[in-house]
Amino acid sequence: MTFSNTYMNSNPISDLQHYAAGQVCYKLLNVETVKNTLSGGSERNFIQSRFHVLLLSKTSHGRLVINGRYYPLRQGGVYVCPPGQLIEADTVGSGNEPGLLLLHFEGFFMPKEEPDLQGDWRFPFAGEAVVHPASSVLHLFDFLHAGWSEGKQSARLRCEAGLLELLSLVLGYQEQQMELALETAKMELERNYKEDITIDQLAAIAGLSRFHFMRLFKERYGRGIMEYRTELRLMEAKRMMTAPEAPSFAAIADAIGYKNETYFRNLFKKQTGIPPAAYQKNQKCKIAAYSWINIGQLLPLQIIPFAAPVDHYWTDYYRNRYSYEIKLLLSHHYEFNLEILREAEPDYIIGIDHFIPADEQQKLKNIAPTLLLPWKGDWREHLSLTAAFIGREEEAGRWLERYEQKASIIRKQLGPMTRRDTVAVFIVSKGQLHVWGRKAGTVLYNDLQLSMPPTVADIDWLEPVELQHLEAYYADRILVHVEEDPLSQAYWSHLSRHRDWKRLVSACGPKLQVFSGNDLFKAPWNEYSAHYCERFLHEAPGLFRIAGAAF
Repeated sequence: MTFSNTYMNSNPISDLQHYAAGQVCYKLLNVETVKNTLSGGSERNFIQSRFHVLLLSKTSHGRLVINGRYYPLRQGGVYVCPPGQLIEADTVGSGNEPGLLLLHFEGFFMPKEEPDLQGDWRFPFAGEAVVHPASSVLHLFDFLHAGWSEGKQSARLRCEAGLLELLSLVLGYQEQQMELALETAKMELERNYKEDITIDQLAAIAGLSRFHFMRLFKERYGRGIMEYRTELRLMEAKRMMTAPEAPSFAAIADAIGYKNETYFRNLFKKQTGIPPAAYQKNQKCKIAAYSWINIGQLLPLQIIPFAAPVDHYWTDYYRNRYSYEIKLLLSHHYEFNLEILREAEPDYIIGIDHFIPADEQQKLKNIAPTLLLPWKGDWREHLSLTAAFIGREEEAGRWLERYEQKASIIRKQLGPMTRRDTVAVFIVSKGQLHVWGRKAGTVLYNDLQLSMPPTVADIDWLEPVELQHLEAYYADRILVHVEEDPLSQAYWSHLSRHRDWKRLVSACGPKLQVFSGNDLFKAPWNEYSAHYCERFLHEAPGLFRIAGAAF
């Protein structure tokens, strides 16, 4: 289960700190910039401060990860990071213009004031604060950057005033009535999720209409109200199932609000992909997935890793479903990963050889038995090697047999419609057009045996396409996934009217399918794993507007 960072410190001490936040003395210690770090090379920009850090963003292009949690950058964005957390901040910009401003600051009470908080003081907010208007943040960005660079004592004092203004904006955001109303309703659900509490009851607590409450709740927390209740119930079920003396499944079902044990078992398997009995047994094994791709190689074996990197937007699927089990959040900082893995003492580590430098591979092997899968192999080989390594060959065999049966059924569904049509998959992302290669489209081209354009056969994953070369990718059927960001949508609007594109799709007619918002097509388009392929297989008929089979 994932909770909002905004309220990550919701306890009596945090509440007291919030109350006393206006009585704290704040000191700005340093101001530094992050400039255009993603324009070239592969170096990552890691920062770890023993003080509080306030980050201001002047760009919407780049990435920010705080202690393993990914945040999208926004122009005028404000992010608060408590002391000691690992920050990865990278931006894409132009020239020497800074994209991020980092303000290192600390707070303290005057002697004999607020004795309950004299020790480990923390600013009562962590995460992203959405400040309106964003222009006020951009103004302070320029003000602080210029003032600190000037170096004069008078300018430094003005910067102190700028820090206070920003902190007041952050606290103002935290105090917004709508947020508090939603949080109150959410807390009520968290207290009473075992009961049959209704959406109308929660909406009344928030003081909102049913429709408005449902919409705002999903926007704020990334899931529907009843979806969240199910999540809470299953999290409690998981806690009970992994207790030293676990009760029966019937008792667990009743304790979390389900009167029917069979319904609970089916729901649990649907949500986690693993039957309750197998989940209960397999959670005793601590396996670290060193790459996010390894998660999808373990799930078919009914294993959820206890450690994995899930800090990118394309790992939302895994982060949202398995955040309870993935207790150790790995990053792209090798020393950080090695340190926390040594402390955690995993039973096994599984990684991808291509993604890990040779010296790091040896260090991992010194921590625990380690399997490094050959990236040049196919996903079936990866599954089989993983299964053999952890003693799950029978599970892998059964899973592959079921997969082939599903693929055979879907091939028959698609056969009368697709016949001998060639199929090309295009991706519109960040103002560029790409075509999928044979490995990216392995489910379509290998498992469902659809034909590909000859030029696609020479591409492994992804190839950028220039408009003047579009004709080289002619296909009878074309699938286009347009990402939802404004840059991609604007580029698609331009591309769809371009004469070269019109010439390419003129012969397709109704065989051209355009869609957005499908996470199976999100970057980096190379999740080459058994679980991903199974998800894609289930959705394949819908890509061609054919009702899928029920498995």
